[in-house]
Amino acid sequence: MTDSIKFGLPDAARSFGVPVRVLRRAIRAGKIPAPANLTATVSLSPEWLSSAQAAVKASPNALSRTPRQKVPAYARYEGTSAWHKYPVRVRAYARFRAEAAQAS
Repeated sequence: MTDSIKFGLPDAARSFGVPVRVLRRAIRAGKIPAPANLTATVSLSPEWLSSAQAAVKASPNALSRTPRQKVPAYARYEGTSAWHKYPVRVRAYARFRAEAAQAS
C-alpha cells in the first residue's frame, strides 16, 4: 500500500495564512484558479497549489480579507426607491466621485 497524503482546503488555507472562507471566496471570485472538482472534501493536487501560489504572488490582494466593492450598493440603484431613500448618501457619493475625478 502506498501512503498518499490528502491535502485539502484547510491545509491550503493554512499554508496561505488565511481562513478557509477567505480561500473559498477568492476561488469563487476567480482570483485563484479553482481545483478540478471543488467539493467539501476536495483533495488538492500539488499542481493546483503551485498555480494558486503563483496567482497569489502575481496579485497580493487575491486573498484580501476585506471584500471591496467598486460602487456602493445604493449607487447601483439609480432611479429606484433605494436611490430616493438615501439622498444624503447619494450626494456624499457624488461628491466623492467628483473629488476623485478632480484628483486624477
